[in-house]
Amino acid sequence: MSITTRARHLRPALTAGAAGAAVWLAGSPVALAAIPNPPADGTAPGAELVDTVLGWLKWAGLASALAGLLIGAIATGVGHFGSNHSASSAGRKWLLGGMGAAILSGLAWTIATTLYEATGP
Repeated sequence: MSITTRARHLRPALTAGAAGAAVWLAGSPVALAAIPNPPADGTAPGAELVDTVLGWLKWAGLASALAGLLIGAIATGVGHFGSNHSASSAGRKWLLGGMGAAILSGLAWTIATTLYEATGP
């Protein structure tokens, strides 16, 4: 007997077994219990290190945003006054990237707290 023929013979038994298990779980008090969701606290091991690393990342994000703005401004100026349109175009891209990085760095705390409060207890 081939594997597909065996599967056809076993399909009704498997379906009935799955339906019976679903009925048993639905009536079981274990299936109806709520999953605990304890609140977060700062007493976890390494919490101070995480705060320090997040501070460094925030500083690095703002520094890279400022660097992008400065590089973009210089490239745009050099491209404009030197009649180099490709350098001017690249400078505008750097400026947009720096502005985007500054916006994301500035809104990171707001985004994180909004997501935490939306999914919290």
